[in-house]
Amino acid sequence: MNGGWGMRIGIIGGGAVGLLAGAYLGRKHDVHIVVRNMEQRTILDREGVLCDQLSSPVAVKAHLKPHLPTDVDVWLISVKQYDLEEVLSLPLPKNGKYLFLQNGMGHLSLLQSLPLDSFAAVVEHGALKVSFNEVEHTGRGRIRAAPFTGLSADMEELAEALHQPDFPILVQDGAVKMLSEKMVINAVINPLTALFKQKNRAVKENPYIRSLGYRLCEEACRTLGLDLPTQWDRVLTIAEQTGGNQSSMWKDLQEGRRTEIDAISGFILEQSSEDLPWHEFVVEAVHAMEFEKGVNIDE
Repeated sequence: MNGGWGMRIGIIGGGAVGLLAGAYLGRKHDVHIVVRNMEQRTILDREGVLCDQLSSPVAVKAHLKPHLPTDVDVWLISVKQYDLEEVLSLPLPKNGKYLFLQNGMGHLSLLQSLPLDSFAAVVEHGALKVSFNEVEHTGRGRIRAAPFTGLSADMEELAEALHQPDFPILVQDGAVKMLSEKMVINAVINPLTALFKQKNRAVKENPYIRSLGYRLCEEACRTLGLDLPTQWDRVLTIAEQTGGNQSSMWKDLQEGRRTEIDAISGFILEQSSEDLPWHEFVVEAVHAMEFEKGVNIDE
């Protein structure tokens, strides 16, 4: 801990979620953001993080990967699922606490074999990266977190330290169930909004997209062992609450970036012992759009 600055927090990843967390947490804590781009590092050091919902820039310290800050109390890992192995190859200190903010569940098997105190989290905020140091908070939500290889008592302590009224942290009992439920939402909303180039509300309001969404939800619930009516209600609620938001997968395709379709829909396919035709279709369809954008999905 660092006196009046609260905790010393390391955030690996300078995307929308990393910048959003840096902005809100940096008001009360000593925040260090690790990025891969020298220009982003320079701008963050000079100008801090600008969030449209906060009245002034928030000062942070930026570091260029693979160089990491020292004496960090808690790490927030906010990179895409497919970048996680590269991050885990960094010289991560063994005495820290690690909060993983990835979509999907494939990272759990990686974390089980590492000597780290790990905690899983799902981000229910809407965030849009505008520039290297600007982020729009497009939808207020919360971060739900649960212990994985770390201790429940440590999770409670971290949540209490990080929680803020306008950036709440909610502790959950089980990481697997929490991530499974978020996986269903992502498996419905992300590919459909990306393929049809629609904002989230279309999953509820467009009857044809809604019908497709129900089929994806049914396959995902069957595979992950979740109750279909409960999860479908959650999908529709999130689609309504975040109706004006653009999904991360649609944004990735727009900007010619690799999507997380394999970490979401592809993971569900891998877990199933039977055919899932709707998931098979959306995986192939999103890869087709990546191909048209010149994205190398084999990186």
